[in-house]
Amino acid sequence: MNRLVAVSLLVIVTIATAAARVAETGSPKTAPAAAARVVQGEYRSEGIAGGERRGGEYFQLVVHSDGTQTLSSSSDLSRRNSLFTVVLRSAADFRPLEVYANYWSSGRYKGSGHFLVQGEHLFAESNGPDSGRQQQETAVPVRFSIGTHPVSADGWHTPDLDTANPKKGQFQLYSVEASADTTKPVLGALVPLEIEYMGEETIEVPAGRFTTQRYRLAGMNDLWVYGADRIVIRSELPTRGLRYVLTSLSAR
Repeated sequence: MNRLVAVSLLVIVTIATAAARVAETGSPKTAPAAAARVVQGEYRSEGIAGGERRGGEYFQLVVHSDGTQTLSSSSDLSRRNSLFTVVLRSAADFRPLEVYANYWSSGRYKGSGHFLVQGEHLFAESNGPDSGRQQQETAVPVRFSIGTHPVSADGWHTPDLDTANPKKGQFQLYSVEASADTTKPVLGALVPLEIEYMGEETIEVPAGRFTTQRYRLAGMNDLWVYGADRIVIRSELPTRGLRYVLTSLSAR
């Protein structure tokens, strides 16, 4: 047997052995995927009364193999000449781990904020052309959320409420400053947030028909939330005459 034939036989045997392992296990052994699931979608922001367009938002949710999640969103508030860009990373139970937020407000760059949760503390750093560089440390409870203002992350405020026993629940929200006042740094403060479960509702939006859980936040913002990923299908804030509706949704 010459060398070329021997090598060819070795390759054939190796491939056959690998194929047999795949047949037995269903798939070859590989490293855990960085992205176990990817979900992306878009919203239309509109007036409740007339339906006029006020802006939009795009988001991408990546669920990793270890259960952690990364939500990236770009929110175009065209009526206010504002643009919010946020990347939020959370644990599998939606407790925040890390956030980066970048705000343009009323046509001016307000600044950016980086927020890191370590145990019972949240460490924040803000940088802005008018507010400068500022740092903050805040003690946070086990059960809390971070409000960065894009609608795609609002469903993450709701997962701990007991929907089997409809009631109002008290929640702690670290609310990030995102106003048009550029002298105020992109930092935040803990505030109480009341969440009320309103029941299950099937609704239809441009992205399709969904069976959702309806919540009311702070007595004024209604959210229709779908599935284990807590996707907001519709959001209404009557006091501001504002509504967000999901116009597209895909997953892979």
